[in-house]
Amino acid sequence: MNRAGPGWLAEFQAHFGDVVRTPLDRSSGTLRATPDRYDAVMTRDARDGPRAPGAARLAVYNRQYWFRLFEVLQAAFPLTARLLGYWTFNGHAGRFLLQVPPRGWDIEAAGLGFVPFLEEELRPEDESTRVALLEAARIDAAWRDVSRAPLRPRYRPSDADATHLLESRLIPSEDLQLVEEHSALLELRRTLNGAGAHDRIALPPPLAQPRRWALLATEGGVRQLPLEEREAELVELLRSLTVREALARLEKACGAKERESLPAHARRWLARGVQHGYWSGIVRGERAQSQTTHV
Repeated sequence: MNRAGPGWLAEFQAHFGDVVRTPLDRSSGTLRATPDRYDAVMTRDARDGPRAPGAARLAVYNRQYWFRLFEVLQAAFPLTARLLGYWTFNGHAGRFLLQVPPRGWDIEAAGLGFVPFLEEELRPEDESTRVALLEAARIDAAWRDVSRAPLRPRYRPSDADATHLLESRLIPSEDLQLVEEHSALLELRRTLNGAGAHDRIALPPPLAQPRRWALLATEGGVRQLPLEEREAELVELLRSLTVREALARLEKACGAKERESLPAHARRWLARGVQHGYWSGIVRGERAQSQTTHV
């Protein structure tokens, strides 16, 4: 099963791969295949059919390759695609896929790395629009990651765990993602399957205060839970610090008035995190200290 294939097959795959990955031409306002740019070996050997010459038959594969990948990225980044408009979104997606072509068996992984690419690529007229579009892309990516994560048993602390909790580090669930929005982007994302699904949509106005959310996988799909500002900070700190270190770091960031109520709030936030399944386990004592990443 591990033997190398025949040399002619590897050579054919390389030439055929060059053909299907040939970028579609956008100059006419539609996506068109350009057979004159195809690999010369493939166009020479491609057989004519009863209805189309060999090069035109290769163009079918070329178009379908790109259309399928555009569909995958649009499905993974639906909010980003609608805010940019599909034509503009596909332009960014095409350049990304030329730089980072999919190589694994899972086509749904084709969008991995798309957000860092957009961070370098997006250059709208004003910076506020760029920031909002990137925030939308991060929300899409977080939602995709949660929806693809396997469902795991939720951590339920024992009496022994409670004794060592402060010196322990909580292990984040694989399907936990934290997001922040400065416009009502998550609410907008929920409306995308309605009327006018092919129209470009406008960015919503800025919120008076940013909102923070936890995204979690459930048997019924992705669940979003609102987080208070300090609660979100605590959850983020707990992902890399022991409980004691996280609480100390949070206390340091609070003003004098906030510190008075922090213990009660922290107990409530910790209980809520366990209730909703933010954590999959615990690392106790010295092991937690040695595995902590200090920032």
